Amino acid sequence: MLVGSRNANEMQLKIILQNRWVLLLVIVFGLAIRMAAATLGDTFDMHSWFIVADIAQHGGNVYAETARYNYGPIWFWMVHGLDLLSGHHREVLRYVVAGWLSLVDLGIFFFVMRFAGRLPAFLFFLNPISILITGYSSQFENVALLLGLWSVQLLNDDFGERLTRRKLAGLLVLGLSIATKHILFAFPVWLAVKQKGWRQKIVVLAVPTACFLVGFVPYWAGGRQGILDNVFFYHSNLTNFFYQFFVPGLVQLFVGSEPLWFGLLIVFAFVCRTRNAFESLLIYTGVLVAFSPATSNEYLAIPVALAAVFWSTPFAVYTLITTYHLCVDVNGPHLLGRGCYYDLAIDALCLSLFWLFWRKQFLQLFQSAVREVEIQLGRHK
Repeated sequence: MLVGSRNANEMQLKIILQNRWVLLLVIVFGLAIRMAAATLGDTFDMHSWFIVADIAQHGGNVYAETARYNYGPIWFWMVHGLDLLSGHHREVLRYVVAGWLSLVDLGIFFFVMRFAGRLPAFLFFLNPISILITGYSSQFENVALLLGLWSVQLLNDDFGERLTRRKLAGLLVLGLSIATKHILFAFPVWLAVKQKGWRQKIVVLAVPTACFLVGFVPYWAGGRQGILDNVFFYHSNLTNFFYQFFVPGLVQLFVGSEPLWFGLLIVFAFVCRTRNAFESLLIYTGVLVAFSPATSNEYLAIPVALAAVFWSTPFAVYTLITTYHLCVDVNGPHLLGRGCYYDLAIDALCLSLFWLFWRKQFLQLFQSAVREVEIQLGRHK
């Protein structure tokens, strides 16, 4: 009876999700609430985009004129275009940027819906983490992620030895993603370990990297030092939440947090070598953020698509903790007072990854322990 009731509920949910009016309502609401979040005020990052827009307006070199731009040139060009669209009015640019980033989230929504279905897409688009980072913080990790999703669609799990035009296009788009914001800087390694031939592995590593480097050529003459200082050798303040909480002290004596982070990115490339490119990309985002030695609020939105596709209780906890943190953090809108719960959010993300990879083994171990306890109690009786 319970099984029949559950099947009926699942069927009813499926019918609701397939309704085109539900789809339209989710899209409209998701876009509207992101724009509403933009009314909560300006941020440090938005003021950085104002500076970037002013530099672009007079034809300057962003790498030579400010230390507040630490990325490839593509976002610089986007900000310039959005500034032109807003008529060089800062109060308008604030909402134009939020609107553009909201449309980028909509693009991710459609990719998730294509690869994983409507429910994960809805979970992504209505996730408050994504809404706050896009609408309020105006950070653009989602642009790099959207380009990454486009690249894996073009690659289409083609891990054979042939280098097709479609595959080359996918690698070029991945390079554009890295040149936008280099959150996928190690993902070519994840793709390379899947390839069947050494020539293919080298091409997969070389093309996105070359695309990233070429973007700096027009700015190198006047902005060489800024590119080196603010992009390649830039270091955020170390937070080390994963390193301090999960890594044994003995290991910390021999391995620093940054080498460990790079090492784990490589290790998980092999752990995920049998997964398809789409799942690998999403898991990469979780590994990137969970084990990172230096983090800030905007990074917490990077694994939201991962949480939506592999939704579980730990990912729900991650969403709740992170949402609360974003509402009360000193760099947030202070909707619920002030505080900082970043460490708890990272802890929840680490546990979510553990659950994703080793849930079955953990449950089997737990069941074995319960049976052993029952046996021992039976003997004592």
